Amino acid sequence: MEKLSQILNELLRDVESLPERTMQLGLLGRKLSGLKPDEIARLLNMLYAKEANLPASRRLKSMLIDPEGIREAIGPDRYKLTYLASIELGFKKVSRLFTDLPPHKKGVVGYDKEEEARMELLSLGQRRALSKGGMKDTLDRLLSDPDPTVIANLLSNPRITEREVLKIASKRPNSPQILKLLATHGKWSKRYAIVTAIVLNPYTPPRISTALLELLLSQDLKLVAADSTLHPQVRMGAGELLKEREE
Repeated sequence: MEKLSQILNELLRDVESLPERTMQLGLLGRKLSGLKPDEIARLLNMLYAKEANLPASRRLKSMLIDPEGIREAIGPDRYKLTYLASIELGFKKVSRLFTDLPPHKKGVVGYDKEEEARMELLSLGQRRALSKGGMKDTLDRLLSDPDPTVIANLLSNPRITEREVLKIASKRPNSPQILKLLATHGKWSKRYAIVTAIVLNPYTPPRISTALLELLLSQDLKLVAADSTLHPQVRMGAGELLKEREE
């Protein structure tokens, strides 16, 4: 355990000095490369026992939101074995990180207002080009676009504010890919209102929502735990986290 504690402390220290997500994932892969699956599960469980408000802890946990990122970092075979080890060890938070369940709700994604629906008359190439532009009225109409690239362009557009991004995060129905974009975005994933809206959206993949629960205040965890529209795994995770904080 002392060895794992040392590796975790090194990760928490070194991840702060790396600005790019790919570099951070590379560091994670290198640190975990010499560990057995059960050791990886133990280390991640130790991470979730750390103080949630510590900047380094929050950053390292944010790297685990995207299952593809951690799968790439440790390899597909060790990913599966770590999942099995976490179940055997009874580490519920860790096992949920490795469980890719479908969203609780599914629906047709796209424009739902008449004035916005006119954008569908444009080609995908035109919409992608417009999403990089500076015409605010046009950008507002693109907020409901079903194409992840259009939304990715909007998220990086300096004319877009938190108010517009919150509309994307709250939209129902919504695309799992788009909600994942928001949850892993370098800028917008740091905004508390955005994170809360993603977790409370029943169209968000539960794997992402459960990873974000650690970032929520207790008052919002109570909302999640009581929301019957959300996936049972998400509600259960929120309830368990509330009990931990009350102890």
